[in-house]
Parts: sequence; structure tokens; C-alpha cells
Amino acid sequence: MHNRPLSPHITIYAIQASSLSSIWHRVSGVLLASVLVFCFIYVQLLIHGNYDRYLLILEIMNIYLFFFHNIFYIVFLLGFLYHALNGLKQILWDLGVFLNQKFLDILLIIISSIICLSIVLLIFS
Repeated sequence: MHNRPLSPHITIYAIQASSLSSIWHRVSGVLLASVLVFCFIYVQLLIHGNYDRYLLILEIMNIYLFFFHNIFYIVFLLGFLYHALNGLKQILWDLGVFLNQKFLDILLIIISSIICLSIVLLIFS
């Protein structure tokens, strides 16, 4: 009785693409909202003229943002692009539009090509 697994369905469960997409959509939304809040806090610190006590923090943030600016920019844009396209996909699915598998395969190839082209253009520009 003690050697039996508590939930045998967990060992045979295969994650679906739609559930994984939903999880990543939520994660990207939380990360985008966190970046937005961080930017608002950063702007508020810069707007107020009396930021002597925050000068060291601002200088450290500027150093890190200088080194990781391009990486952060690309990751933010890809996260925003994923979140926007996945949200659009969910809206279209809720409306019952474009549920044909052949169309979805073609759309996936087109979107993947656009993303790869965008990455190449960002790297070489």
C-alpha cells in the first residue's frame, strides 16, 4: 500500500501545446508588467530632483543597463511579440476563426520566418 504511486496519471500525462502556450502567455504577461513597473519607478526617480540617496542605485542600474541593453531589448521585444501574437491567436480561437490545421501550419511557418528575420535584422543592424 505504501509503494503505490499516489497519482498514476501524472506519470503518463503528456503536456499539450495549448496548455504550454497558455502558461507561457501568463509568464510573459507577468514579466512585461514587471518591466513596466520597473520603468515607472525608474522614471519617478529621475523626475524628482532630490535623488541624492538614489544616486548610487541609479549609477549601478546605468552600468548594468549599458552592458545588457541590446540583450534586454531583444528579449523584451520577443516577449512582447509572443504575448501579442498569442493573445491575438486566443481571440481568433474564441471567435472560431482559422481553426483549420492546414492554415495553422502555414501560419506557424510564416510567423516563425518573420521572427527569425527580425532577429537577424536586429543582430546585423
